[in-house]
Amino acid sequence: MIIHVKGDVIEVKGVLIENHWVALRSAVCLLLDRHPSGVIIDGSGLTEVNEAGIHTFVDAASYIQAQNARVVISGLPNEILEKIRNIPGARSQLSLAASIEEARASLAVGGAEAVPESKRRPVVLVPLLGDWHRAIEYAAHHVNHKADMHLLYVIEVPRAQPLGVPLPEKEAAATKILTDAESLLSGSGITVRRMTTRARFPVEGVGKFAADTSPRLVLTAYTKDRMERDVIGQSVLTTLCSESPGESAVFCVETEKRQCKNTIIVPILGAWTRAAQFAAVHAAATRSEIHFVYIIQVSRIQPLDIPLPEAEKDAEQALADAERMTKRSGVVIRKSTVRARSIAEGTAKFAVDNSPRLVVVAYYKAEMIDLGASYSMVEALCHEAPCDIGVYCAVPE
Repeated sequence: MIIHVKGDVIEVKGVLIENHWVALRSAVCLLLDRHPSGVIIDGSGLTEVNEAGIHTFVDAASYIQAQNARVVISGLPNEILEKIRNIPGARSQLSLAASIEEARASLAVGGAEAVPESKRRPVVLVPLLGDWHRAIEYAAHHVNHKADMHLLYVIEVPRAQPLGVPLPEKEAAATKILTDAESLLSGSGITVRRMTTRARFPVEGVGKFAADTSPRLVLTAYTKDRMERDVIGQSVLTTLCSESPGESAVFCVETEKRQCKNTIIVPILGAWTRAAQFAAVHAAATRSEIHFVYIIQVSRIQPLDIPLPEAEKDAEQALADAERMTKRSGVVIRKSTVRARSIAEGTAKFAVDNSPRLVVVAYYKAEMIDLGASYSMVEALCHEAPCDIGVYCAVPE
């Protein structure tokens, strides 16, 4: 067998009657250093192959899977493909393309754009899942002249196929959606980079990509009906909080925009100081007021108006602290104390009565990963409050 390297293509020609993977692997490793977006092994020049030679591709499949390498094999004659199909697991693990052109088109869609070390800045990552139009809108508030926005499309690959397999229709869809998403930021002055990754499930792909690239913030959005209908909300929150080393936010958004006051409500619960900072960014961008609300929880066996001096003192102190810490943001601050049987009930009712544009709650990673009461709060707000809900998963300072 003859091995010839040309650009990002390794051509294999002639008769393959023994396992040549060791020699071929050396060429693959060398080219992947030069072409990190991927390498093509072109087998269209092979004229004969026996069982020993087939194990070249069996070993290649094992390497590709173990290294998650972007290697596509193109142009294998039908008789060689038939022999590969007779070896259990080999066919399902190989990324195959009909031609070099198809392989190259697939590789062009995959991966992350390389950014020189000198130009790397903090990143706000927006996965193009759910209501990504709204996610981009919210993410833009967090991008300034010191940060970039990365748009991520996850190509979902069936378990029966190798992750690197060319999927022309899905790759075309990825290119179109990335282009549409980028166009929303045209003229904004925001530096945008387009990324793709491959995974069995979209949320899983986002989590792994975030773990590998360490963005400052990952921000997604889903409509309320989707959050309530599926288990997607809980899955996204736990995956992003546990996998991403940075911070993450999931917005539960209205399907249709409603009339609302230019107000952002921040309940004093969880990591509320971080919620205040997060809300201040959106308030400044939308010229909104921030309305802090402290919920005094009253037992169901007591009347709501029972004197609770200690709780009232705590409420007064917390609201004063909230006002003091957000004064520098320059936004208008309002404060309220509400009595309710539960914090979730009181927060939701306050939102119903005040029609804000957004409610922001925050929890530290450990609380969010543990879920429990924190997700019950998210569910209650998404179901009851007539506005968008922002759930912020913060890294402890």
